[in-house]
Amino acid sequence: MGQQRPNAEQLPQTDQRYKTRPVFAKAATAAALLAGLIAGGVFYTSGSSLFAGSSGDDVSDADKAARIEAFNSLKSLLASKVAEEDIPRAIDTMHLAPADKAKMQTEIGHAQASGLPIPTDAPAASSARATVSGKPDANAASAVAATAASGALPSPAPSHASNGSQVTLAWVRLWDTDVEDGDVVRIDSSGYSRTVTLTKQGSTFAIPVPASGNVRITGVRDGDGGGVTVGLASGSAQAVLPIMSVGQVLTLNVRTN
Repeated sequence: MGQQRPNAEQLPQTDQRYKTRPVFAKAATAAALLAGLIAGGVFYTSGSSLFAGSSGDDVSDADKAARIEAFNSLKSLLASKVAEEDIPRAIDTMHLAPADKAKMQTEIGHAQASGLPIPTDAPAASSARATVSGKPDANAASAVAATAASGALPSPAPSHASNGSQVTLAWVRLWDTDVEDGDVVRIDSSGYSRTVTLTKQGSTFAIPVPASGNVRITGVRDGDGGGVTVGLASGSAQAVLPIMSVGQVLTLNVRTN
């Protein structure tokens, strides 16, 4: 008997089975590549240092030197005085306790209308300007360390009377001059103290400016590294301060128009 020939109906099925193998292999390869891309995207967006760059401030040495030179050459900053009709609104921006708010409104309003002196808690600083190269203030550094450890920011402190120096209410704006990475500073002026988390848009509020004109800025927190990058403006005037370290204090001479 002759050898039995394959069933003709089986041949197409056998050929089809061999033909589909490359298709399945290609599909599996494509799926593996897609999974790899998805995994890589998740890895990137999760903030891994392998792909993502630093999110902190990155100021060049030349820019740092320029900021120091500009600050040292700045004799004073002409601040925008709060108009008499704007005093209640300005005091609202200071975030004072109700009793301190009422007292501030009475004292500042009366002083700016009549020119009478308003005393403050804080004595006038002996120097109208600060040296950028000076070491951080020890007391300020201790206060900053306590603030950082507690995770809380201190509330604004009121300005009260004691030494008889005249005080004027002025507008200020504090902002982050570089990357908005969570830098925090504290401003102290004539007994008033306020801690501000810096943003690109900035925070605008009023402060009492003493006759001495001394306004202190303290570095409280360096967000994601690179130093505390802060600018202070009032009206059309502005000052981009040197890069600050935590605990460092700069004194700016402010005068009102």
